[in-house]
Amino acid sequence: MDTDLIFRQRHQLSQAQIQALELLSMDSMELNQFLKDEYLENPLLDYEERAYAHGIDSPEGSLRGPAPARDPDPYHSEKRESLKAVDPALQKEDLLPDYLLSQLDSRLYSKQEWELFYYLTGCLDDNGFFTVPIKEVAQKKHVSESLVARSLEILKTLEPYGIFSSGLQECLIRQLDASDLNTETLTRMIQCHLQDIADGKIGAISRSMHLSTVEVRKNIAVISRLNPRPLSGFSSGSTCYIIPDIIFRKERENWEIILNDSWVENYHINDYYLQMMRSSSDENLISYFKDKLDRINFIFQNIEHRRKTIHDICSIILDIQNGYLDGKAPLIPMTMSDVARRAGIHPSTVSRAVRGKYLQYPNGTVFIRKLFTSPAAADGPESVTPMAVKQSVKELIESEDRAHPYSDQELSRLLGRRNIKISRRTVAKYREELGIKGSFDRRVF
Repeated sequence: MDTDLIFRQRHQLSQAQIQALELLSMDSMELNQFLKDEYLENPLLDYEERAYAHGIDSPEGSLRGPAPARDPDPYHSEKRESLKAVDPALQKEDLLPDYLLSQLDSRLYSKQEWELFYYLTGCLDDNGFFTVPIKEVAQKKHVSESLVARSLEILKTLEPYGIFSSGLQECLIRQLDASDLNTETLTRMIQCHLQDIADGKIGAISRSMHLSTVEVRKNIAVISRLNPRPLSGFSSGSTCYIIPDIIFRKERENWEIILNDSWVENYHINDYYLQMMRSSSDENLISYFKDKLDRINFIFQNIEHRRKTIHDICSIILDIQNGYLDGKAPLIPMTMSDVARRAGIHPSTVSRAVRGKYLQYPNGTVFIRKLFTSPAAADGPESVTPMAVKQSVKELIESEDRAHPYSDQELSRLLGRRNIKISRRTVAKYREELGIKGSFDRRVF
């Protein structure tokens, strides 16, 4: 067989696989935009608006902005609401603290820390960056610099990813880390060549990093999809909607999994041009239409594959986190490898399938990645999450004798009685993350 033909076939297969993976990674808004772009470029793709099956708003014309206040832990929540849209009358200063801090479990932090969180939120600039010196905050709030630094690290874990970063470089790198997309090359390119990227100096980056221009362009494509202004949705002052990509509904004891992409059915093959292709004797015209038809069939085939993959993954998530999603149990440790093993796919496929997607369930709306969490520690039981361990540490310290507070070793022993077997060092780590001082500093004489 012709070696050039073999190369072209392999190249085409590679491009097809890349396109399939990109479609899998798209959330509802991105898939909608992708089909809109295809509709504008492909004459054989037609669009006819129809009614939507499940009463979920179409992403057409909506803005994917910051999510509404969500219940971060339905198992312990006293007030459960399913909020889908932010009140347009609310302004940025009203929405921002509640939206951000709704992602934290208030039981894990003291009143002083909670007040500090609100203050730090008010220090963000319009882009979502935190540029106020830590020392200045510590002096104004009469707290230690270490407490301010620890609080900032906690706030940097919130969505939208990249918020509370000190600048653009940190913002982009944090987004890559959160999406499991980061590499040493991407990090270095962001740290050393952001201006070159902005100026389109592909050659300069290629020579400096000893990469081919193809590799440089691929990495720039990844960086270009990141959000350089995490708070851009809030600063607009317009209505912001969260469009759930997956909906979990429960009727009595039966769960239903709905993919919010019924609007894809609005797209279909244009019968007029299809008939023209079949009746034409112009070989160039037939070849042109055939390429466009193959393109549509390929897209629809991969959208169906996307649906099946996401549905299978969500079925496993529902099976594992059934109690949590029903508001009756805490979150169970669940990694992407766990789900991939049960689905018979690679962990990277799970990562792509849940990337950037939101799940609506009876008690609210959650960023799907929030449902994935590793066990508390390598030496701990698989059924205990870090949040659950922190809660136990906090409870033990709150009930201790202030004249004889527990040491970290004693806390480790007491946790063992609760079947939470973690080391003294891990206890110290979680205690510090909670902003709780050591036993000597906690002692009341």
